Amino acid sequence: MEGLGPKRKSSAGILDPLFNMDHLTNGQFPLKWVIRLVYIALLTWIYIYYSMLADAKIHQIARATAALEEVRADYTTQKAEFMKLSKQSYLEVEMRKYGLELSLVPPTKIIIDQPLDTED
Repeated sequence: MEGLGPKRKSSAGILDPLFNMDHLTNGQFPLKWVIRLVYIALLTWIYIYYSMLADAKIHQIARATAALEEVRADYTTQKAEFMKLSKQSYLEVEMRKYGLELSLVPPTKIIIDQPLDTED
């Protein structure tokens, strides 16, 4: 009459044979393996953290380099514009708008032999 009672379900699940490691650990808790796995996980986490930190620095350097190139381009443009505005030929054209002409006589240099007396 033993076979007439209700059948008990086995406590093993479908994946239990796949994940059963008793034959590797002799049925004991694998503390050494756990410590090694935690150590490897910690090293992996540190590696990922510093990789992300380095990527952030690389992006920061790229943004700074782009900003520097933009400032250099602005400087070059402004310098070229200034050089154009200071040319005598450009000044001559601009002076004609106001009815002025270029002087053909070069400027004279005034030389004073005595220092000016400002104590009076």
